[in-house]
Amino acid sequence: MGSSEAWKISPFLLFPFMAYRKKYGNRVTSIVLSSKTQAVHMNQHDGDTGSHRWVVFGVIAGCYLFVYFHRVSTSVIAADLLAAFHTNATALGFMSSMYFYLYALEQPMVGYLSDRLGPRRVVGYWSLLAGAATILFGLAPSIGWASVWRALIGFGVGGVYVPAMKAFSQWFKARDFSTMNGLLLAIGNLGAIVATTPLAWMARAWGWRTTFFAIGAVTFALAFAVLIGVRDFRPKETPSTETHEPRPATDAQKGPSAMGVLMSLRFWVLATVFAGFFGSFLAFQGLWATPYLVSVYGLDPIRASGLNMLVPIGFMVGAPVFGRLADRLFQEKVHMLIATLVVESAVWGFLTFGWDIAGPSSMGVILFLMGAFAGGFATSLWALVNETTPPGILGSVSGLLNTAPFLGVAAMQLITGYLLDRAGQVDGAYAPKAFESAFLFCFIVMAGCLALCAGFRRRLSRQGVSAFPPAGRA
Repeated sequence: MGSSEAWKISPFLLFPFMAYRKKYGNRVTSIVLSSKTQAVHMNQHDGDTGSHRWVVFGVIAGCYLFVYFHRVSTSVIAADLLAAFHTNATALGFMSSMYFYLYALEQPMVGYLSDRLGPRRVVGYWSLLAGAATILFGLAPSIGWASVWRALIGFGVGGVYVPAMKAFSQWFKARDFSTMNGLLLAIGNLGAIVATTPLAWMARAWGWRTTFFAIGAVTFALAFAVLIGVRDFRPKETPSTETHEPRPATDAQKGPSAMGVLMSLRFWVLATVFAGFFGSFLAFQGLWATPYLVSVYGLDPIRASGLNMLVPIGFMVGAPVFGRLADRLFQEKVHMLIATLVVESAVWGFLTFGWDIAGPSSMGVILFLMGAFAGGFATSLWALVNETTPPGILGSVSGLLNTAPFLGVAAMQLITGYLLDRAGQVDGAYAPKAFESAFLFCFIVMAGCLALCAGFRRRLSRQGVSAFPPAGRA
């Protein structure tokens, strides 16, 4: 395939746009070249921006730590929530999934506002909302109100990752993008570690409600740090940007159309794989990991959460390592995606069928590998998107694509909760066979993602930017 086919539109979807392309196709080359030129100039900033970029990274990464914390926190305090609200696994799964619904649905809007308002305001204002919702979650009198406030937490923390991607693309060089993304994901998973044994200790010592009051206060502090201590990047004009010839109409300034992305088969393949992979992964890490380990090995929740900690530790190792590999060694990121899917499919097979032949130590190795290759999947996928998407629509594509995994998580938490309830409890807890039926579904989903990625590997491989229809045209 040629370099213009990275986001090639499916022939079944192309027909309505043929007349449009015929009329405006001659402008596409100038649009894409303009986007490439702008991307080069965007990353040619060294001078006085060098020190502040680390302030930007540090403060935003601090906010992102709590994004991951809230994703997985309900796993450790699941027993406390079940007792406090007198509810069951299906209702708890629904409550936990509410985080992901609003997080997912707002991503296109967050990407748009990051372009319009700047990353600083989006991260700062959304983090203020997340802090307030965290405190209200600690005050929830019922599972219904807990679901409302958990949804609002998801909405608040949903305004961090996409603006962070935009900020890093401006403040750091293009060749370091995957590395910085990997470091951000690693710090995020530090939040997932805090949501394991440390959260279990705090919940036991203070109670889960008081713990969430404290977390809300820290979130408020970070939000004010963003609004006061961070500034948005302002590119300086260069002689090369001043000598560009005017383009017919303003299509080059508007950039390619996001509709072209939504109509591309490549986008939907990536979105499906993204949703299936992280839907399964975060349903396990964020809700069922600790109960599963308690059921299989008879561990107390503190020790089980300590074993569960190996998942985010593995992610912290895998994300920057694979990010560096993506920046420096691999030309075809799709090969990294397939490798991570092979390993994750094997992990789910072990969790489903091999739990009775391994002790806690062997399970610890499996959980570490699960986290490490999940980190590799995330960084290699975003590296692939970053290098094959025209800069003019990178924010929109990131927002649209980042919707997929959280819709996947919301669905998988509900489905696995239903499968556990269908199997039933034994002496007030779910038996290993109940988890086997739930995890079998996750294994099938992961194997499907592997087959889909392998089947479309040529379509997903690095092909450069492509020609989407310009924005603002009918």
